[in-house]
Amino acid sequence: MSIGVQSFPELYTMLMGWDLYDKLWSLLTQTGVAFLPFIGMILRNVTQSYIAHRDTGKISLRTMEVNLIVTLLLILLAVSPCVPLNAHAISYSPVCGSDQGQTYHPGDTGTTYDKAFSVPEDNVTVPIWWYAVISVSEGMTNAANTMIGCVPNLRKMVTQVDMAQISDPEVKQEIQDFETMCYMPARTQFNQDKQANNSVNLDRVETNVKEYGAEDTEWLGSHGFSDTYYKTLKSARPIPGFPYEASQDINADVNQKNPPAYGTPSCDEWWNDSQYGLKNRLYQVLPKSFSDEFKNYLNDVKTHDDVVKRIVTNNANGFDNANTTIGDSGYSHIVSALGIWFHQMEEYPKLYAASQAAPIMQALLLLMIYVFLPFALVFSSYRASTFVTGAMLIFSVIFWGFIWHLVSWTDNALMQALYSGWFAKQSAGATLTDMIIASLVIFSPLFWFIFMGAMGVAIGDIVSGFSMGINKMGERAANKGSEAVKSAATTAGKAALL
Repeated sequence: MSIGVQSFPELYTMLMGWDLYDKLWSLLTQTGVAFLPFIGMILRNVTQSYIAHRDTGKISLRTMEVNLIVTLLLILLAVSPCVPLNAHAISYSPVCGSDQGQTYHPGDTGTTYDKAFSVPEDNVTVPIWWYAVISVSEGMTNAANTMIGCVPNLRKMVTQVDMAQISDPEVKQEIQDFETMCYMPARTQFNQDKQANNSVNLDRVETNVKEYGAEDTEWLGSHGFSDTYYKTLKSARPIPGFPYEASQDINADVNQKNPPAYGTPSCDEWWNDSQYGLKNRLYQVLPKSFSDEFKNYLNDVKTHDDVVKRIVTNNANGFDNANTTIGDSGYSHIVSALGIWFHQMEEYPKLYAASQAAPIMQALLLLMIYVFLPFALVFSSYRASTFVTGAMLIFSVIFWGFIWHLVSWTDNALMQALYSGWFAKQSAGATLTDMIIASLVIFSPLFWFIFMGAMGVAIGDIVSGFSMGINKMGERAANKGSEAVKSAATTAGKAALL
């Protein structure tokens, strides 16, 4: 029988936790601590009978018998490890991602956890009750996750773009050269055409502005400039990758015997070429899996441009502010957006980091529960309510996997509903989404835990009441038996006298 867990680290923490449970339970039994509750049971029944100042020896004996039988059954079923749990019995199948549908086992995940954790060499065993609790809890959580289905992690998409950094110094130099040789001259001509009312270029630029937004002329990859000024402007130096063409070289006669290795493309080619263009090279800064994972959200030109624009913004190095236009604000609104923008630049990585750390914290908390469990069972004198409370605690923590999956679904829904653009983070809708999700990531599991804890008190009371009911049944049986013995003795005495 296989148990499906919620994360890679839980593959190892479950094995480690129950391995330590086995060893600690052996320690408690070898030192005699595990038998102390039985001594307490005997003393409690004897002292209660003594304090009552009445002949309740048989009642106390019957009560002790019932308590002993119940305790031994609980130890047999829910304390003593007996069900084997090996690495092949634990599996993890991601609900979403590139490895969706694949199944991983401890020691063979292909992650760094394989080196960080080791699979216990000893045979790990689990009590029947806790094995059933874990199986049901993990199964219900996995089923609940399947009901929601796989949703794209848009927070991951935005965060990866926001944190993208250019490591290639040649690309950084090209950005500065492109601004100097292409963008700034084009913007200068654009301003001159506006003053001269040159409708030929202005009409084409305006057409692109209507299609791509008012901020189109505010950054390096302007479609309006590519359609007009970039076609006549060209690089002043050879650009790697572009072929040398003597017909376009004013120094072709001089370079005839020793031509340059690369050519000087037009600004339009330099930016838009599908192979060597600066736009494509900037986009390649992102992980290779980025386009495949979020292809449904990057299939339009404007969103693709926003990604490249954000990468340029992240790597700004003192050049013109027009290249760092923020979302849909436009050049004239940069100053008013800077405060919120920088605040959210700080919050986005925190939200992403919290979502990534959540399953690790869940796995470690489960490890602590499994390790502390034998002490809790012994020190509670093997009360039935303790087993129910422990089961609810384990279920509550495991079910956090579904809660975070639900939060992720909510995050994606709110981002699609409230964001004016994926990277226009200064908007009120984006700020509201971030505030809501930041609260949900932290407080939803806590609320669930508190809710289940409150319900656990009620169930614990029911179990306690059930245990008290068993005790009362034993007491009533003892009383009836005692009365029957007294009646029989009295009858026999009277008969003897006669």
